[in-house]
Amino acid sequence: MQKYRQIICNTYRSLEHPDFSFVKRAFGARPYDPLIKRLRDFGVVEELVQAEDDVCFSYLLKGQSSLWGLDLSIVGPFAIFVRVKGRVSADDFLYPGRIDLTGFETKVLDLLAGAGVKLMTTEELSVEMPMTLYNTNRNNVKLYQALFSDRELPPWEV
Repeated sequence: MQKYRQIICNTYRSLEHPDFSFVKRAFGARPYDPLIKRLRDFGVVEELVQAEDDVCFSYLLKGQSSLWGLDLSIVGPFAIFVRVKGRVSADDFLYPGRIDLTGFETKVLDLLAGAGVKLMTTEELSVEMPMTLYNTNRNNVKLYQALFSDRELPPWEV
């Protein structure tokens, strides 16, 4: 947790009064474009429109008969990779070590690891973060909101 907290503090400059100026710079710099270009060698990658409360790039990956969501944090080298279906649960989040990964999922995980991007589990994303954000009550802020999106409920709880 200390590692994440230090990265978050360095990026936002303050947990009490976060500075969001890094967001515009990161979206302009597009730091993940080389990774996305490599992912396009293995499947269709569609960038999703960013919401005002996002601090990540969001993509939809299309395989032969499946869909995945990929969020790449601009706070640090962190990602969420999830199987997309009607209702997403914690079991749909993908990370190294899962025994039920498909070949495409393994390739994506390998590319992310090669780019130095850590895939986050729902357990890690549920860790409380003492931070002030606009949309999420201070008592409910978790690592998910700090790294990906200031939405009160994370996607596995919607």
